[in-house]
Amino acid sequence: MRTASSEYLQEEARSRESRPRVKAVLYPFDLDYGLAPGSGEFLHTAYGGEPGKLVLSEGYFTTASWTSPVMHSYSPYLNLVAAFWDDQAGRMEARVYLRTAITPGDVGAAAYISLNRSQEYPLLPYFQVQAEFRETLRHWAVDAAEDADAVTAYAVNQSPEAGYESYSAEGGFPGYLANLRLEGRLSLPEGEILDPGAVRVELGRDFSELKPGDHALLLDNREGQWLAGGENFYLLGLPWTQKQLALYHGWELPRGRVEWQLVYQGELDRLAGMAHAWRGEHRVCLESRDWVAARLQTRIGAPSPQGERRPFMRGPYRAGAELTETIPAQITEPVKTGSGTAALQVMGDYRGEFDQDYLLHIENSGDVGSASFRWSNNNGQSWRETGLDTTGAEDPVELENGLAVYWESGSGTDLMAGDRWTFSAQAQVYRYQIYGGPFTDISQVYLNGEESRDRVAADPETGVIEVTGRSAAVEARVVKDAATHPVDIITDILTAVGLSPAIEQDSFEMAKSLTPEYAIGVCFENLPAAQALREILKRCLYDFWTDFGEIKIKAYLGED
Repeated sequence: MRTASSEYLQEEARSRESRPRVKAVLYPFDLDYGLAPGSGEFLHTAYGGEPGKLVLSEGYFTTASWTSPVMHSYSPYLNLVAAFWDDQAGRMEARVYLRTAITPGDVGAAAYISLNRSQEYPLLPYFQVQAEFRETLRHWAVDAAEDADAVTAYAVNQSPEAGYESYSAEGGFPGYLANLRLEGRLSLPEGEILDPGAVRVELGRDFSELKPGDHALLLDNREGQWLAGGENFYLLGLPWTQKQLALYHGWELPRGRVEWQLVYQGELDRLAGMAHAWRGEHRVCLESRDWVAARLQTRIGAPSPQGERRPFMRGPYRAGAELTETIPAQITEPVKTGSGTAALQVMGDYRGEFDQDYLLHIENSGDVGSASFRWSNNNGQSWRETGLDTTGAEDPVELENGLAVYWESGSGTDLMAGDRWTFSAQAQVYRYQIYGGPFTDISQVYLNGEESRDRVAADPETGVIEVTGRSAAVEARVVKDAATHPVDIITDILTAVGLSPAIEQDSFEMAKSLTPEYAIGVCFENLPAAQALREILKRCLYDFWTDFGEIKIKAYLGED
């Protein structure tokens, strides 16, 4: 359960004069803050080549910044904003600032406020962002120890045991700020909330099914603010499907400040019960599904929009391969050595399982039909057949594995004793694909259930396996990555469906520390995240539950 503050609990315990409050917030709405090449003012910084990335310029300086143009939120109703970013600023400290105003001309006179990650701040229709890098440590050197003051660091030669230690700031140089985004939020007017609804939690029998606590929020629609397409529509011009609803309960403290407690998070489903007519009730019902339950129905390992298979894989796994291409057998052009004028022709489809080199040797001189030849498939170390008559196209001589040869006469003596021809036959290649690559390794390949590396080539980068000369049911033991602990894999699944903010880190770290020897590999393809989690949990014996929007886990170790 989420922890309430001491002030919230104190106000909740008051027997009289306590004033309850309720707040409903719709989010997230991505705000364009203008970071792009040539947009805004760059000072020792540059656009990082991808959305939300700002990099420091080369060189030494103590401060750097980027200031955005004045931007518009494109909705008069978005009244809250939260910022998110990652920084790798090296020796510099990164900060993000915001100022906002009702008109674009007033933005320049407004004061910047320093933003903390994920914290909400008021938002007016126009705003400006500033990202700033400042040096937090200064370094300098002195020529002599007597020049040092109380804050100077210096080194003294320790001869004859000379030596020194060097230190550098963590992070890359020159450093950068990445994944910067602004999230607009719509806090609904409290006076328009007619009924905040009931928050309920249901348990499926034996935990065999998911029982989400859906919610209905009854709102006033007197101004037509919930009529889709109307000029007063709160979400006009905003993509409102799959948005989230956060419902807070609060107590107003004696000095007017409100202490809020999050009690429900849902994913907006639909606007229902719309009424806005003469003699009708001007109201609307915002129906939402429990946020965690809704996201757990998201499929992981789903195919791409183009239909490409993209299974979710972690750790080692024995995966089946799909035959995607058959490369026909190839026969090279015969290479001749000798003075005869006849030309050798090779015909037929090679059916051998191995690549093979062939040598044909003329035993005595003469024209086609009178001269004889012998042939070898080991470069003449031994001869498969000797004394064979040379023939024309009407009666080719069969060699092996579907191959036959004949000669076409030339202008002079067709064949001279010692004439030689060599050619190669390359066996048919069957190309299989294991989806989900790239992989760290493909350690074993199985043909019809038996491990084999004979005439098998595997590429971990692409997941392609080529088998020469024969087709088979192909499987392989692939290693996707180093993530093998069930708790890490569960975390990755939750992150993949957007639930990382709901993870209660302490319980996850504790569960992992109590089961350090656990190691598994998984492959889930086009499967709801809830079902994938269930497959892991029932095999690894973890308790997994949500507590007012927080996802928790506990290792079952056999205790009562």
